Amino acid sequence: MKWKNKGHELDFYAKKLIENRELPEKYYIFGAGILGKALLFVLRAYGYKVLFIDNDLDKQGNKVEDILVISLEDYLKARDGQIIVSATIENMNIIVEQLVNHSLKRDRDFWVYDEFVNYIFPVISTYYHERSYVSLAQISLTERCSLKCKKCAHGCFAVDNKSAKDLTLNQVYKGADSFFSKVDFIREFVLIGGEPLLYKELASVIEYVGKHYRDKIGILSITTNGTIIPDERTLNMSRKYRVLYRISNYSNRIPKLRYKYRSLIEILENKSVSYVLGKEEVEWMDYGFEYVDRKWEEDLEKVFDTCGTPCKEIRENKFYYCVMARSVSDNLKFNVGQNDFLDLDKLEGEGYKKELLEFTLGYSEKGYLDMCNYCNGAEAKNYPIPAAEQME
Repeated sequence: MKWKNKGHELDFYAKKLIENRELPEKYYIFGAGILGKALLFVLRAYGYKVLFIDNDLDKQGNKVEDILVISLEDYLKARDGQIIVSATIENMNIIVEQLVNHSLKRDRDFWVYDEFVNYIFPVISTYYHERSYVSLAQISLTERCSLKCKKCAHGCFAVDNKSAKDLTLNQVYKGADSFFSKVDFIREFVLIGGEPLLYKELASVIEYVGKHYRDKIGILSITTNGTIIPDERTLNMSRKYRVLYRISNYSNRIPKLRYKYRSLIEILENKSVSYVLGKEEVEWMDYGFEYVDRKWEEDLEKVFDTCGTPCKEIRENKFYYCVMARSVSDNLKFNVGQNDFLDLDKLEGEGYKKELLEFTLGYSEKGYLDMCNYCNGAEAKNYPIPAAEQME
């Protein structure tokens, strides 16, 4: 979307969301799993009262992260707060149907997770709490990777590991400093690559971010393909600053990785470092970078507006709406979109929080990114490809 009234694009929506209804003092997170815990960190940071709802009888009556887990029936007796459905895609529709059957209305009595954390709560945070909030942002420490996946969404297969240059520590520190000088809280702050465990100074990055900004971060995570074991200092810093390792599971395509995952998980558990091993990935989406080539600006705006990627990137003072747009342009030598970022150091004045909010929700000067010209965007889901297929 093109900026037409920068700093005020969401005023009417915010008024409708906040002023015309009573915001709850209590939220009920339906789903006491990984997503629910992530949301708990956010709501706690804002001082909300939180309880969990779960259909699992073994969880009901117990506590998760010191928060009581109740049944839906218990909630219905009070109805003294809004529900946020925090479940996997498989369970989401089941729970939504369950709530509707009890005469609860979506967008009034309950929200679904992605909508709430990516759109609703950012507006509440900015307009009601006057705190700038970002759902997710990443620092790409290196474009080098230990795998060579065809159709890598970041184009890392085209990177020469011997000659490619990683970000310097000063660049990483500058990125964190610029970002948190403008952002009051982020749901998840991610260190990625390439493969971030190839970055020799990873422990120093964790220490710097953790020491200076951990209280502004819900989840501090590292996304890894699981092929590399962290060194001792990295493990110690990970435990100290509560880092979550998100391990991509490519064992369906590369069976030998199962042994790598076991070794990594054993070490993480021994060091009391949190981790999540993803489900085996069978299919990826083909974003079409090598063959898509649009010609009309209206097409680019449509692709951008329907995409809504949550994958923002921090690179020194530059805040990119789409990490893939930046990395693919660099790694595959498209050399476009050099100005498709928000300059964090130039955000100033009373309205900068609203300007930052608008950018994260898809507003910009052009209304699209130059790399939208070469991307399938949301339509990529219609072009399935084998996950993690390796280059020969």
